[in-house]
Amino acid sequence: MMRRVLFISYAYPPTGGGGVQRSVKFTKYLPQFGWQPTVLTVANPSVPVHDDTLVRDIDPAVEIIRARTWEPSYRWKQHLSGGAVSSDSNSGDRKEKTSSWRRSLKRWTRLQAMSWLQPDPQVLWNRSAYRMASGALRKQPHDAIFVTGPPFSSFLLACRLKRAFGLPLVVDFRDEWMLACRYLDNHQQSGKAANDQRTMMLDVLACADAVVATTQASAAELSQHCLEVQSRARVSCIHNGFDPSDFPDVGSSTEVASERFRLVYTGTLWRLTDISPLVDAIVRLHVQDPDLVSRLDLVLAGRRTPEQDAVLKRLERTTVSVVRHDYLPHDEALKLAAGADGLLLLLSGDTGAERVVPAKLFEYLTLQRPILAICPQGETRDLLSKYSSVRGLGNNDIQGISDWLTKRIRGSECEEPISNHKDVLRFSRVALTERLSELLSNCVSVQRKAA
Repeated sequence: MMRRVLFISYAYPPTGGGGVQRSVKFTKYLPQFGWQPTVLTVANPSVPVHDDTLVRDIDPAVEIIRARTWEPSYRWKQHLSGGAVSSDSNSGDRKEKTSSWRRSLKRWTRLQAMSWLQPDPQVLWNRSAYRMASGALRKQPHDAIFVTGPPFSSFLLACRLKRAFGLPLVVDFRDEWMLACRYLDNHQQSGKAANDQRTMMLDVLACADAVVATTQASAAELSQHCLEVQSRARVSCIHNGFDPSDFPDVGSSTEVASERFRLVYTGTLWRLTDISPLVDAIVRLHVQDPDLVSRLDLVLAGRRTPEQDAVLKRLERTTVSVVRHDYLPHDEALKLAAGADGLLLLLSGDTGAERVVPAKLFEYLTLQRPILAICPQGETRDLLSKYSSVRGLGNNDIQGISDWLTKRIRGSECEEPISNHKDVLRFSRVALTERLSELLSNCVSVQRKAA
């Protein structure tokens, strides 16, 4: 007998980006395991990118409820969080004073907005989302509620619905709340706002019947917080993964020998995926052997912060060929990665990054290409160590990165395919969704026994 879950996800097609993959793949495969989702999402998302190609992963039988948000546009939010307003150095003292006044006003406006919009601007979606979700729950019986975030304000919405309708609640942390509070632009980094958000997080954990994290380290962190509030929620790790249906032609392409080496990165470049170590290595290698560097193609696909663009500008003084794409639809990004000689994985050495595993790692592994992974010691390195063609290098190991590039460009090191390819299958979105279905069923069983 098919059970029904209210599946709350602000990030859902046609919204694009890495976080959407987890949500849409869960709803794609849940019916195979006896769970029919009713998706609650946003009608007018305030997001940076859209990807209409992801809509084809949505089963027409899935009911989708789209509630309107009252957030400002993403461009306006980005304007507030994007730093100082630039000024014309030749405009004179008057314009310089005006620019300074605008910067101060901008900072003050952002602080006021962020102190009010807690835990994030998407909280402006909650009122209309609650009204429409309540109508759906009254109209048709549901067995459970599932919510994924960020945005973390969706967790507050889900807790309110649980208390109103008495359904078991599963909370899915795609990112750690306090890490996001520290690094994301639309969160306050410290002070009272950060303390308030920590209190919100603990309240959510106390309300939840089950908690899901995307890494083992994050699950352990959340387990400690659950103990802090004496929550009985079971904490599990369900990694991100890959969808087999996205890779119908993997391994069937014929590789053509080339004197050039094509290194591809797909994803956003920002503080937690800082490309500085690679740039430092290429600059060093250029000084030693500019002819060798001239045979390297660095291909980047995704959004970049102004700070990362400034880092990349240093490569203009070298002989490397740099190709920049803006955000590409998911299928195009996969094709780009499939045609690479090597794939680049980045994770900065900032505090907490050791508990992060980039979602693209599992698609990279499925493509069976050599991976240059620049990341700190932690869970990403631990996962990479299982595969023979993958070498994790530290963020400060500029010489090691240079050596890796030298060997691949010269073709002096030919790596074997990933040795544990069958083991990668455990990260299939189908297998991961089966684990989620078991977790949902367990929550329902526990509640019924308690009743």
